Amino acid sequence: MRIKARMGVSVDGYVSGRDGIPALARSGAFVPGRSHGYPEFIQGCDAVAMGRHTFLPALEAPSWPWGSMEVFVLTSRPLPDSTPEGVVASTDGVEALVRRLRSRPSGGDVHLVGGPKTIQAVCQAGALSSLDVVVLPLLLGDGVPLWSAAAPPPALELVGRPRPFEDGSVELSYSVEN
Repeated sequence: MRIKARMGVSVDGYVSGRDGIPALARSGAFVPGRSHGYPEFIQGCDAVAMGRHTFLPALEAPSWPWGSMEVFVLTSRPLPDSTPEGVVASTDGVEALVRRLRSRPSGGDVHLVGGPKTIQAVCQAGALSSLDVVVLPLLLGDGVPLWSAAAPPPALELVGRPRPFEDGSVELSYSVEN
């Protein structure tokens, strides 16, 4: 079982602008669940994990983004009543979340859905296996950085060759050395 993260990032290193809109969503070529190499990335995953700030907007989406995948939410507060049945809230911290993910009987991979704080916390717990970055041909100038200066950066090793997309984006896949 691997815990894999994937982020869209502007050329100047931001995953979203100050307004919270993700860099990927600003790309005119972005199609949720279908573009920028996502179908290949998600193969082998049977669960997703995320923080509360990523989870809550999904409750208002026109359709549930994760189909039949198991969903785990790292949060210190109860989830809303509108949370679909079967979603698991992990309130005991990152280490408890990682133990839960690793103890699943399926053994399938887990997509660690951004934000950066959750990805950094899982990385600092020594559990992040890989980080895929889609560098988008746009400059945001300000916003939420891919990595906080307060968090020690992991050692990354490029896996394979960079993969370009028609819109000028480039996917970089890294293994994370914990």
